Amino acid sequence: MNTRIRFNTGRLYTKFGQRITATLHDDGVVTFHDHDRMVDGEFKLYGDRFDKSVVMHAYDLNIAKQTQRSWQDAMMEDGCNSEWEGH
Repeated sequence: MNTRIRFNTGRLYTKFGQRITATLHDDGVVTFHDHDRMVDGEFKLYGDRFDKSVVMHAYDLNIAKQTQRSWQDAMMEDGCNSEWEGH
């Protein structure tokens, strides 16, 4: 079963901060969407820890790459990372 987290980094990119939705898929791949900067990415999770620090590490160090899957998860209407708090 996929696991999804949502968090705000507190970085002031917009008046809302920097809101991130990330999903750990059953195959161990993480996709994420930065709702405020309109950035998406994907990376393979190594280890058991899936939290905001792992996502931000991959994002900030450019380990995560934009892929077709990350774009679909972020931008498609039914994408798992497309909405922030159901809005």
